[in-house]
Amino acid sequence: PLTLEEVRMLVELFYLPYQHGALAQQLLEHFRWLRANSLSVGVPATAPDACGGTRWRGQARSFQRLCARTCRLHSRLVSTAGRALLYDLHPYLWDIRNLLLAASAFVLWLGCQSISAPMLLGRDAEPWARRGGLFGELQALLPVGNSCDLFYHPPPLFPSSQLYLLRPLLPLDKLGNEEGGCSEVSQVLQAQLSHAPPLPGRLLGSFLSLSPEYTFVLEDEDGPCGYAAGALHAEGFLQQRDSSWLPAIRHKYPPELGTGGAALGQEAVLFFHAEPLAVPQPVLRRFPSLVQLGTAPRVLDVGASRSLALCLLSALRANGSRGVFCQVSDSDRQQLSFYSKLG
Repeated sequence: PLTLEEVRMLVELFYLPYQHGALAQQLLEHFRWLRANSLSVGVPATAPDACGGTRWRGQARSFQRLCARTCRLHSRLVSTAGRALLYDLHPYLWDIRNLLLAASAFVLWLGCQSISAPMLLGRDAEPWARRGGLFGELQALLPVGNSCDLFYHPPPLFPSSQLYLLRPLLPLDKLGNEEGGCSEVSQVLQAQLSHAPPLPGRLLGSFLSLSPEYTFVLEDEDGPCGYAAGALHAEGFLQQRDSSWLPAIRHKYPPELGTGGAALGQEAVLFFHAEPLAVPQPVLRRFPSLVQLGTAPRVLDVGASRSLALCLLSALRANGSRGVFCQVSDSDRQQLSFYSKLG
């Protein structure tokens, strides 16, 4: 059964309409402070205000622990609560869990040394786009503007106790061939998210090579199970992909490889040799950033996918993006359905 401490956590998350419990107050205070002081991160250790960066990272670790405790509380409630109580409380705790997955990864992203200090936009979302309570206050702290569709999803009919971890791409994830962006994460995701053979770099290669700072990984207890990748300036990204990254990949995987054996597969190899479609200039002007998301078939909880999208959009908007687009084949029913479910 739930412990007394876990019940106390649950009460503090949903204390009173206009008053938060201790745990909820801590979450908000930490997140506000981390966002307001994010410019102190990325300063070299020898710099005069390096102590500011050290304090920021200590506070970030505390925030991560609070988020992890709340995510575990959601998992424990699903595993142990009676059905009647679970179906009453689950929608609220599920919402908080999803938002904290995104907030936790966003804070980790802010602390990455390789990223230039972001300029967080001060413009708030319209009041009608925000909900009340702890959820609404956390929502207001994520710089996603009026993307309110992402915040309104019905909870799953069958609650899952699966624990997820959402994080930015780490340097270790990118070990391997720089040209192809080959890595364990890339290959595992390719094998799980696509029916094509796991040719390194097909799924995420261009993002891992050209825009790794806007790549996020979703993990469950069995390993990587989803990703979100983006390019802040899509026009430059696509030009670089077509002029340098694609020629190098085509040289590495010539067309004849696809006919020689089943290990690579003709479709997977020819993917690199097909001429990419040009993106119309009006699209690039209105939606300057490119995004790509996906999850493995075993991820049935749309909340985890929503957290991926929230985190990526927050990172792009924090650095000034005012709109995003994604490229999907009109015959790819799976991806069309996936993006439609995200709103």
